[in-house]
Amino acid sequence: MTGSGRVKNLWVWILVAAVIAAIAILWGRWQVEKSNNTVELVMDYRAAKILCRNADYPFDVFLQQARDRGLTSVALGERTIKDIAERGQVYVFSGRQILDYDRLAPVTDLALRQMIDESRLLAGNSYIFPRDDEVFQDIVEILPVRLEGERISTFSSQRLGLFLETARGIIDLEKVNIGLDPDEAREIDEAGLRIVARLRNYPGVTPHKIGFFFNCIPYKDSISLMIFEGMEVLGNPDHLSDVRDLMLLNSMNFGQVEFAAQVGDSRFARLMGTGVIRVHSITEREMEKIPFDKAVERFARAARERNMRVMYIRPFPATRGDMEAIDKNLSYVQAVREGLEGSGFSIGQARPFQEYTPSRYLVTIVGIGILASVFILLDTLFSFPPAIELGLFVLGIIAYAVLLSTGYATFARQMAAFGGSIVFPILAISTVYSKSIWKSGTGKTLQLRDAILLWMEASGISIVGGLLVASTLSGGSFMLSLDKFIGVKAAHVIPILLVAVICWRYLVGWEQYGDDSSSGVLEQLGNLLTAPLRIWHVLALAVVALGGLIYILRTGNVYLGLPIPQFDEGMRRFLENMLVFRPRTKEFLIGHPALMLAAAVALSGYWRISLPLVLIGCIGQISMINTFSHIHTPIIATLLRTLYGLILGGVIGIVISAAFVYFPRKTGADKEVVEEEYFVE
Repeated sequence: MTGSGRVKNLWVWILVAAVIAAIAILWGRWQVEKSNNTVELVMDYRAAKILCRNADYPFDVFLQQARDRGLTSVALGERTIKDIAERGQVYVFSGRQILDYDRLAPVTDLALRQMIDESRLLAGNSYIFPRDDEVFQDIVEILPVRLEGERISTFSSQRLGLFLETARGIIDLEKVNIGLDPDEAREIDEAGLRIVARLRNYPGVTPHKIGFFFNCIPYKDSISLMIFEGMEVLGNPDHLSDVRDLMLLNSMNFGQVEFAAQVGDSRFARLMGTGVIRVHSITEREMEKIPFDKAVERFARAARERNMRVMYIRPFPATRGDMEAIDKNLSYVQAVREGLEGSGFSIGQARPFQEYTPSRYLVTIVGIGILASVFILLDTLFSFPPAIELGLFVLGIIAYAVLLSTGYATFARQMAAFGGSIVFPILAISTVYSKSIWKSGTGKTLQLRDAILLWMEASGISIVGGLLVASTLSGGSFMLSLDKFIGVKAAHVIPILLVAVICWRYLVGWEQYGDDSSSGVLEQLGNLLTAPLRIWHVLALAVVALGGLIYILRTGNVYLGLPIPQFDEGMRRFLENMLVFRPRTKEFLIGHPALMLAAAVALSGYWRISLPLVLIGCIGQISMINTFSHIHTPIIATLLRTLYGLILGGVIGIVISAAFVYFPRKTGADKEVVEEEYFVE
């Protein structure tokens, strides 16, 4: 065996070792994922209260009935000055309102009269008149802390009782949050439900204020989950560690809301370490138009496919006197519970996933395997002296190991995963195209068999790449989506571009292998660039550009900025109901059939026609690896989704390829003939 052959064998053995290490990492991750199957159903207090008020239904009865249907907790947000004013606990007036009233009918209260006469009642200030002494004591204890550093004065009126003056304007004052309401917390507790606290950030927050309001949380000892309210995490930007310390001291977990994009949530989640639980919710605006069944499906899917363990339920809205809305929302809670239980989850108090940090040695081995795959690809394209290859390989290992042992470990793993997502689809597709050209000219039965085998070989290569990518990124921060796979768009585009170049090389042969009747790559490329431009060329390029744009945009959850087409959505729901873990459309309906057909077409000798089919088929291989890069998705869901895609795509591909192979067609001048020696080094 030559030195070059021994080096190629070395790459293969390294890749085998990397796959074994990847399986060990993913096994550990699966153990962590399957050990946490409890989901908590949380309803928004304020939305539920509005529902019952509109339907004229007893709130306490609704809470008890919702509990019996499966609800476990209620999320309680902070009251504001406006809230307690609307409940009649206090009366709030601006100085301007009092002065205007005095002009219409002179104020007779002695305290206010004196303030007006002495010009001490200011138009820009606000005045709070509590309903009774108990409310006053509550406000006078809270407000000076909440507005620490601002002037607050207390006055006594024989007629109006004790009242407060603040220099804030009434609009700003009404927005001031003053902690959770003990009476509302009592309602939740008496209904047999858990309380989820929702504190809110505000300008001027300090460690002293944070500590004060934490101590004021009612039923604090029984609260295990905090989901922050508003656009920011409490304490952002300078006091997140103070909030973290208080939450850990009180055994509270942080509920990080999916898609909410609260400012500071990622930083805070990192500070909380293992004390993070992912939350899925449907916004108020969505609840106004989302169908019942679709809302239920979203929660079940969030738990199955994205490891969400808290479902934040907002009720369907009700119009005035709409009693049917109560039954609908109780059925909604029950349907969400049944959907989760049908997916294998239990309903109860959610808890965080155990910390999972794979062995650095295993991660290093996997990274080395990805590096070896790069050299496998290079060996198929170029000839390097073995000494140079081994030298570059060793340098790559050293660089990766150094990065893993420093503060750049996450970046190193992301780059390794990105490299794997580029290399393995190219390896898979180039294998199909080169071997299909080399084996062309066989009988029809052999053509169909070889097409299937080549597609299976390519898919196997991509699955190996997917396993290496998934294991490289497996770990706590990636499972919580704090760190993610980088370069999603690039990983969908670069392989197709490189595959086009490589397959063109296989098609026309290297220039040094040409003869009088066959030109080299450079000459072929020159002929292509100097060929006359026809109208159909422009139209074809426009179609390709449009298809490329759709392809890139569909790597997310939107289709050209619009909702998913009705047919596509209906097919997705059907497959999800039938298989639970729906295979990706771009795999089973586009990529896999196109790649198998491309192999069949090339095996029949139509190599140029097969080239665009190969590029379309590349989409399926890219998508498979991309599926493995979704670390927030349970690994078992990824494997099943990939398997289902291969089965469905394989069946469709066999039918289409068989139709092409056995369908009578003309052969002759349009069928290309290329000497076998062009493709053998």
